[in-house]
Amino acid sequence: MAESSGSARWLHGPVPDLLLGCGLIYAVYFAAALYAGPQIREVAPETLLALGTLVLGAPHYGATLLRVYEDGKDRREYRFFGTWASLLVAVVFAIGVYDVRVGSWMLTLYLSWSPWHYSGQNYGIAAMFLGRRGVPISKLAKRCLHATFQLSWAMVLLAIHSAVPSASYAPVELAASDYVFIPLGIPTAVAAPLLLLTAITYLVASAIAIALMRQAAGWRDLLPTLALMLVQAFWFSIPVLARATATGTDLDPFDPRYADYTFYWIAFGHFIQYLWVTVYFAKSAGSARSSARYLGKSLLVGSAIWGAPLALFAPEVLGVRAFDAGLGVLIASAVNIHHFILDGAIWKLRKGAIARILLRAQRADAEPALAGSRFGRIRWMPLVLAVGLASALGNLVGTLEAEFGFRRAALASDLERLKTAAARLRWVGRDPPALHTQIALFEARAGRLAEAIREVERSLALQSTAESWTLLGELHARNGDAAASRLAHRRARELQSGSESRPRR
Repeated sequence: MAESSGSARWLHGPVPDLLLGCGLIYAVYFAAALYAGPQIREVAPETLLALGTLVLGAPHYGATLLRVYEDGKDRREYRFFGTWASLLVAVVFAIGVYDVRVGSWMLTLYLSWSPWHYSGQNYGIAAMFLGRRGVPISKLAKRCLHATFQLSWAMVLLAIHSAVPSASYAPVELAASDYVFIPLGIPTAVAAPLLLLTAITYLVASAIAIALMRQAAGWRDLLPTLALMLVQAFWFSIPVLARATATGTDLDPFDPRYADYTFYWIAFGHFIQYLWVTVYFAKSAGSARSSARYLGKSLLVGSAIWGAPLALFAPEVLGVRAFDAGLGVLIASAVNIHHFILDGAIWKLRKGAIARILLRAQRADAEPALAGSRFGRIRWMPLVLAVGLASALGNLVGTLEAEFGFRRAALASDLERLKTAAARLRWVGRDPPALHTQIALFEARAGRLAEAIREVERSLALQSTAESWTLLGELHARNGDAAASRLAHRRARELQSGSESRPRR
C-alpha cells in the first residue's frame, strides 16, 4: 500500500474532516434529539430552521455556480451543462409556474433525485479518503462500496413511491402548495418484498465491502469511509426501515411526524460537507485566497439563483401563485435539479484537477490554468452579488416574519403584529395566503366584517382554496349579502369536487 503523509491524509485535519466532511456532526443532533427532541423543536421550530438553508444552503449552491460560471475556461468546459441543460431547467420551470401538472412532475423529480445526490456525495468523499490514503481496494470492493450507497437510495425511492409506510423527508412545505408529489404508485404487495430484498442486499454489500477493504488496509485508514457508511445509514437506510416496519419510531429522529424536521438537520450536514470540500478545492486550485471571502461570495451567488425567479414570477409580476402557494416549492425544485445536474458534471474524481487536488493532494502549481484564463471571469458579477444580497436579506426577513410575525403572533392573538408581518412579507415577495385568512378571522371575531372580507379576498387573490371560499361565503352571509354568499359557497364546492382526485404526498 502506498504511504501518504499526515497532511495528505486529511483536507483540513482529522477532527474537522470527521465532523464536517464525514458528516459525524449529524451525530450531535441525533444524540440530542434522542433525549431532548421536543425541547429542540420548541427552541428551534421548523420555521426558523429555514435560516440554515440561507446560511449553509445558499453558499452550497453558490459554490457550484462559481465553479461552473465564474471562469471562462470552466464555462467553456461545462458549456453543455452550464448553458443548454440550464436553459432546459429554466424553460420547464417557467412552464411549471402556469401548469400545475408540469410543476408537480418537477417537484417529484427533485424529491426522487435528492437522496441520490446526497448518497452520491457521501460515496465520492468515501472514495476520496481511500484514494488519499493509497488504499488499494479491488474492483469488487469498490463496486460493493458503491452499491451500499446506491441501495440506500433505492430504499428511499421504494418507500416514497409506494404505499409502504413512509413520510416526507425533504425540507419543503407541501401542505398549502398547489403542487403535489406524484408517486409512481408501486403496489404494497410489490414494494414491501422489494424493500426487504433491497435492505438484505444492502447489508450483504456493506459487509462484503468492509471485509474486502479490511484486507487492504487497517481500521485507521478506513475510519473516514466507515464513518460515511454509518452516516448514510442514519440519514436514509435506518429511518426508512424503521418507519416501514414501525420499529423504533418512538425515537425522535425516526418518528414519521418529525421526518421533515429531522431532514433539515440531514440537509445541514450535506451542505456543510459540500462547503468543506469546495473550500479546500478552491483554495488549493488558487481560485480562492480567503475561506471567509469565498464563502461570502458563494452565499450571495447562491442567494441570487433563488431570488431572481422569486422576483420575476411573483403574482404581481409574471407569476400566478404566491410563494407559500407553490412558487417557493417550484423554485426549490428547479434550483436543486439545476444543482444536481451541474454537480454531477464537475465532481469527477478521475478527472484532471479533481484527481490531483482531492486524491493526490497537489496544489495550484499542478494546474495553473485554474487560477485564471484567457477567457476571463464574468464581468456581471457585481450585478449577481447585488441580486444575491437583496435576496439574502429578503430571505432573512421572510423567515423571521414567518415565525415571529405570523406563527407566534397568531398564537398570541396579536392582530397588529400580524398586519405588520403581512406588509413586510408582501414587500419581500412572500405574502402568505394563510396569513390573510388568519387576519380575517380576528377581524371577524371583532365584528369588522368588511375588513375580514377584504382580507379573505386578498388571500384568494394569492391562492384559491375551498376553505377560503367557504370562509368568504360565511362572512358574506353574516354581512347580509346572500347572493355573494351563495356564489362563494358554490365556488368552494367546485374546488372541493375538483381536488378529490388530486394526488397527494
